[in-house]
Amino acid sequence: MDYRVPLVGLFLVPAVGGAANLASALTAPSEVVCPGENVGEDGEEHPGPMEPGDTRCSVLDGTVAVGTRSYEQQRRVQSLERRRDARDGSLLLAYSAAGALLAWRATRPGPREDLTG
Repeated sequence: MDYRVPLVGLFLVPAVGGAANLASALTAPSEVVCPGENVGEDGEEHPGPMEPGDTRCSVLDGTVAVGTRSYEQQRRVQSLERRRDARDGSLLLAYSAAGALLAWRATRPGPREDLTG
């Protein structure tokens, strides 16, 4: 039974997630977006991305508010999330490439010996 291709394929599965994480990090918009209720300087809730001076962004866990962040705090959180996604995606791609290469090399057929001797 030839198990070389399925084995290499198993190592390539994480590459899909890694590529998605890396693409997400590289294409993320630079605007600061509040994941919940966004309150401006005037104390009124407003839709859309946060702007410098926005005082409160409700952080949600499902539908329950668990905390608030200022504009700068939300900007730092989004920056950290982008860096984490880029790091995780790169690591998954490197793992997949190294694992697939090692599996391919380890399962290649060896030299055939002449048994008629």
